[in-house]
Amino acid sequence: MLAEMEIESPVVTRQDFVASLVDTSKPGIEIAPYFNPMISKELYDVWYVDCIDNDEIQSKAKQNPGGVDKYVPRIDSVWVPGKPLKECVKGKTFHYAVASHVFEHVPNPIGWLSEIIDCLAVGGKLVLLVPDRRFTMDYYRRETTFADVLGWYVDKPSIPTPGQVVDFLAQSFYDLGEVDFNQPMLPFDKAKRLYSDLDAINFAKMTKEKNHYLDVHCSVWTPTSFVSVFERVSQMNILNVDISEPLVGFQGSIPAEFLVCMTKRS
Repeated sequence: MLAEMEIESPVVTRQDFVASLVDTSKPGIEIAPYFNPMISKELYDVWYVDCIDNDEIQSKAKQNPGGVDKYVPRIDSVWVPGKPLKECVKGKTFHYAVASHVFEHVPNPIGWLSEIIDCLAVGGKLVLLVPDRRFTMDYYRRETTFADVLGWYVDKPSIPTPGQVVDFLAQSFYDLGEVDFNQPMLPFDKAKRLYSDLDAINFAKMTKEKNHYLDVHCSVWTPTSFVSVFERVSQMNILNVDISEPLVGFQGSIPAEFLVCMTKRS
């Protein structure tokens, strides 16, 4: 009698899982792939965009400890702040879009989503991977509200607002991955901080005076708060999308993130 053989399940990477959610046989777009693209140019027909050009991306990656020895692919278009994405990609239409840990950096979430959705074919999916506030440096920050995103939608900031800068710098704490979020957390006034309140206001003033794009987490989410806010936005027909249930702990996922899909309606 032959001995039974154990068949190992193939390892599903984060990239594999994300690619399985969309139709990679058709053209797609990835926003800000940096040194960790979800959709490989070597395997699929994907267009890369970022808000800075290739020279600045390469320089930024060299200064980022996480980018050491990582391959940084070249982007195809610069999504110039204040310029419609459709124009930046030369009027192309895509069948899916992916953005990993980009959404929280966006100063006008509804406007940003609208421009991506405008580039999708009907039925096209936008896959977002977003940090979960409860397990990140944003732990002590209040979650972004429906009123927040609508206010930014009206104001249309193209760079983080002074309020967004202050909220991030004054309310986030310093974490290099050693914090166990499953244990009771210290009060905020006892937490280790990277920036002081004075730093926060000075940086906010500088961004206002020099129109400088300071890269901060402009918005703060949990899976529940994200769906709650954007279902309300969708019901207003500002975003013509259906929103999936968020996924947490999906195959290949990293700690402290969730995934949500938006599908463009006809």
